[in-house]
Amino acid sequence: MREPTIIQYILLVFCCLLFALIGLYFLVKFSSIFRSRIKNELLRKNVAAFLVIFFLSSAMTPLGGGFSYMVAKFGWPGTIAIEIVASMVYTLIVFNIGRAIAENKKLKSQSFLKHKLLILAAIVISSMAINLATVYILYCSEKEYPIYRKYSLISNMYITGAIGIVYAVISYLDLQRKRKFDEKELELSQLRELKAKAELDALHSKVNPHFLYNALNSIADLSITDGKKARKMTVALADLFRYSINYSDHNYSTIKEEVEMAEVYLQIEKIRFEDQLNYSINISEDLNHYLVPRFVLQPIVENAVKHGLKATGKMTEINVEVKNLAKGLELIVADNGPPFPEELSPGYGVKSMYDKLDLLFPGEYEVHFANKPQKKVSIQIHKLMKNEPGV
Repeated sequence: MREPTIIQYILLVFCCLLFALIGLYFLVKFSSIFRSRIKNELLRKNVAAFLVIFFLSSAMTPLGGGFSYMVAKFGWPGTIAIEIVASMVYTLIVFNIGRAIAENKKLKSQSFLKHKLLILAAIVISSMAINLATVYILYCSEKEYPIYRKYSLISNMYITGAIGIVYAVISYLDLQRKRKFDEKELELSQLRELKAKAELDALHSKVNPHFLYNALNSIADLSITDGKKARKMTVALADLFRYSINYSDHNYSTIKEEVEMAEVYLQIEKIRFEDQLNYSINISEDLNHYLVPRFVLQPIVENAVKHGLKATGKMTEINVEVKNLAKGLELIVADNGPPFPEELSPGYGVKSMYDKLDLLFPGEYEVHFANKPQKKVSIQIHKLMKNEPGV
């Protein structure tokens, strides 16, 4: 059997290097290659794997020593055709066996090392079986069959190495891509959380300046005429502001706390307007421990006072109620003031209520403004959250 000349060796080395570079290029572009042309993901992966296996194995096979035997027996066209067919067989069987094991959910539950070793073992065994079967079919009648078999085993090591490189690099690239995606998702999540916190802090910290101005004026007047009422009103105002400062840095409060603060506000207004304002509060005790956004109720109560008593100067009755729904709970503020206009233009209080609900209960709430049979605002929250430390 004639060995290749020096020039042929040089050309062979050049071709090996060229094929290796092409194979590595396809390997790096594995996930994106033909993405726009081949829509089926499985077919696209198989085409990409075939190109990688063909070029890398073609670059590595001559190093095994059996290449010259193939060229001598089948010629260059036959050797290339055999390499193409072999790469197709390796892709369809070895690559897909490795891929199936890699993507199997039950096998993924194994430890990382066991999972990777199982994939590698499957690649080695399946590629060895294909290689030996191919050599037997091609050379079984030859006297030099033992030599071909020897070189086939060496060649198989290179081909298995090529397939192993394909899998290792693909796994690494997927892992890197997933890690970068997870990092971006975490960063976006943190930014959204910081944005939501900043918005909630801004909503919590704003108190109607007119209410504060009127309350302080009332305290000033009462301090001269009725010291006890002035003290009571000052304590109530301090409680309300302590609640608004939110020392605990929580975005939620319990129904019990929220109703108590709405009642504190009504107490302040009751001291100011005396017999012109009456209120009642009805709440099921089993709802006390559920969570709602902080200051979601007080702005609605404030609106009832503002548009009822302050706008008309007539006797105003306000009823605050919290009750169970089939799914969730309902907060109701009813009053006997003027009806809501057909086109409601929400002020700061109502807008802040919507903003808090959007941030903390997105898609899980409804707000209804009704004039009949009773004028009321109804806030329905369809997601029940129990009070837990650190919420």
